[in-house]
Amino acid sequence: MREAECWARDLACNESEAFEKALKRTKEEKTMYIDGRWLTEPEIEAYIKRLRTEIAELRDKHENECRQISECDIEVKALREQQNVNDKLERITANYTFGQQRAIFVEECAEAIKAVCKVERTADSSAEVYAEKMSDLISEVADVLIMAQQMRLYLGAEKVDAEIQRKLDRQIQRIKEEAENG
Repeated sequence: MREAECWARDLACNESEAFEKALKRTKEEKTMYIDGRWLTEPEIEAYIKRLRTEIAELRDKHENECRQISECDIEVKALREQQNVNDKLERITANYTFGQQRAIFVEECAEAIKAVCKVERTADSSAEVYAEKMSDLISEVADVLIMAQQMRLYLGAEKVDAEIQRKLDRQIQRIKEEAENG
């Protein structure tokens, strides 16, 4: 549990514990003075019921806020990790030429193709052999993605991103058409 989430949950618990103690004391004493008058027992009971509802609402509110804080923490962490990746990619692309990395990109794509073929060939093999080939494929896919991200920087991130969006939109349109026609 994240620190902010713990803090918010503790605050909600402390508030509700304090409310519960005050309500218990009021109920035991059967006296309550509000707005210049003493309340009757039914009014006290109604007041206590209303406060319990408010406590429940506060707990729900705090839980939602805790969830939102947790989600924001996750997003911030992902952004930091992405910035770290971007910094490394920029350092690599600054150090090597497009031609050097283009040749490595071709090699990595070829290695990924081989890894895919090996996974296909070992599909009926033992679980251990298949798992090993899947692990190799994961490694090769990572290499291809790293090189693709470098190519994106060399070729112009905005141009590549726009082309990615265009192709994704085109595929979504195809899926819609298939659903309508199928």
